[in-house]
Amino acid sequence: MEIDEFVKSVLEKVLTGIREAQSNEAVGAFVVAGRDGGHEYPKNARVSSSARLKSTIIDFDIAVTVETGGKTAGSGGVKIAGIGADVKGETSTTDTRVSRIQFGVPIMLPENQRNWYEELTKDA
Repeated sequence: MEIDEFVKSVLEKVLTGIREAQSNEAVGAFVVAGRDGGHEYPKNARVSSSARLKSTIIDFDIAVTVETGGKTAGSGGVKIAGIGADVKGETSTTDTRVSRIQFGVPIMLPENQRNWYEELTKDA
């Protein structure tokens, strides 16, 4: 999977998960509640809340692995794969390089469309 596909997929799945949790009354909570009347949330450096807008940063720490290798054929070579050995007259070498890419993507969290106040007070 390419990096752009991975990042897109992660962001889509996070936002889809938030929306699904918001619409599920069985969760028993109000995920990213809207119309919260200026409720003060616990301080968190990764989340910002002001004037009904809530945002966060989704951090990525991606390990990129690049492998280069070559095979040579001939008699008497040994190819070792995993725990066993397979003698087929072939030798294989692999050079593996791992790099890390770290970045953050700020997102505005989708506001929950459920009315938490009415739901909580309808039976009272």
